[in-house]
Amino acid sequence: MRFVRRLLLISVVLVVVLAVVAWTLPAQLAYRYFGGTLAPLALRDVGGTVWQGHAAGVAALGNDLGRLDWTLQPRPLLAGNVVAEVVLSGDVLNGHGVVERTADGRLLLHDAIVTLPARVAAPVLAIPMLELLGTIEVRIANARVLGLWPADASGTATWHDAAVAGAAQARLGELQATFASAADGGIAGTVADLGGPLQLAGTFKASLGRYEAQARLSARDNDPHVAEALQFVGQPSEDGSRDLQIRGGQLSAF
Repeated sequence: MRFVRRLLLISVVLVVVLAVVAWTLPAQLAYRYFGGTLAPLALRDVGGTVWQGHAAGVAALGNDLGRLDWTLQPRPLLAGNVVAEVVLSGDVLNGHGVVERTADGRLLLHDAIVTLPARVAAPVLAIPMLELLGTIEVRIANARVLGLWPADASGTATWHDAAVAGAAQARLGELQATFASAADGGIAGTVADLGGPLQLAGTFKASLGRYEAQARLSARDNDPHVAEALQFVGQPSEDGSRDLQIRGGQLSAF
C-alpha cells in the first residue's frame, strides 16, 4: 500500500513538473523545432513562452507584416486542437483574431479584424490620377486558410472615411464589400455605398491567379466634387454614370 502511495505521489510530481516545463517552454526553442509547420509564414526574434509569446517580425512570402503576439488557450489541447488569440501590429497591417489548428490538420481563422490604409488597394483599382485616402477594415467571421489563401470564408471589407486626392479631391462616404467563398475556390462578392456622396454598385471575384470587378459609380445629388473625381474613373455611360472594369493577375497586397 505504501508503495502504491509513493508511486501515485511520484506520478503527480512528474505531471506537475511536465506541466511547468510545458507552460514555461521558451517559444524560441519551440519555433526552432516546429517553425517549419507555419510555412509560408516566417518569424524572427521570437520570445516569451509557447503559451504567451511574441515575434518581433512575421513575414509572408517576403513581405514584412509587423509584430506578432499570441496567447495559447489550454482547454482545446485536450481535444488535440491548438487555438491561439493573435494580435498583429505593423506599419501597414494591424489586426487580431483567433487562429486554430485542428487535430486533422486544418488551419482555421475566427472573428478576425484587419485594418490597412486604403492606399494599399491602389494597384488593384488602377486609378493613377487619384490617391486613395481612408482606412479599410476587413472582418472575417470564419475562414479555412490554405497557404495564404482563405477558403470557406465569409466577411466584409469596409472603406471608412473614403476619399480621394490628387487630380481631384472628394469625400466618398462609407463603401462596403461583402464576400464569401465561391464554388470554384475563389472569393466572390458585391460592393455598394452606405449612403454617402458616391453611389456605387458592383460585383467582384478573385483567386490567387486572377481578379476582376465591375462597378457603376455616380455622384449622389450631383455632388460636384465627386462628379469631378469620377472623370478619372472608368468610362462614361449614357446616363452620366461611370462604368469601371478591373482585371488583373496575381494579387499582391504590398
